[in-house]
Amino acid sequence: MYWQYIDVRIHNLLSCLGQILQMTLIARIFGKSKIALTEPWGRVIEYWDKSGLSIRPSASVAKISEFETKFGVILPHDFKKYLQIVDGSSEGKMDDGLYRFWPLTEIRPVHEELDESRGVIYGDRFAYPDCFVFADHCISCWLYAIRITKDPAEPAPVFRVTAGKIPGEQMAPSFLEFMTRYANDPGSIL
Repeated sequence: MYWQYIDVRIHNLLSCLGQILQMTLIARIFGKSKIALTEPWGRVIEYWDKSGLSIRPSASVAKISEFETKFGVILPHDFKKYLQIVDGSSEGKMDDGLYRFWPLTEIRPVHEELDESRGVIYGDRFAYPDCFVFADHCISCWLYAIRITKDPAEPAPVFRVTAGKIPGEQMAPSFLEFMTRYANDPGSIL
């Protein structure tokens, strides 16, 4: 009887968070894996969980809108969906593959991240127009950036930013493909 009461209370509290986040949290609370997120997001969250990372709640619609206004862009559908499911990995923590996915509040243009105020001159600082850093590997040994413009229908490839003389290569033609590769095998995006 008590567990039924708790189950109903949890369900009512979580209903406002949206169906996808709600299903994930209920599955975690009760330790069941019957409920699955759409791919690849469920596998990403599962991997982060296995890596001991706490899962950040989704970015609010207001925060996403604020970001778009601040930078004069419209997020691509797949990237926006990701942020609406999970807003990056744990603050300052890396997964088992040494990747860290940044929360929306840390995402910024490549040229701002490669700022020369630290006394380092980055040869590829301006080689990634319209690209925003959203993740890093091994405490910023290299960065990952997505192209975001005013047109969400425009291709939004993901690049590896090397912060060197020669710009990094395109890793995937879309954020969804990049995250699918990461979900299947984190080492595949090295």
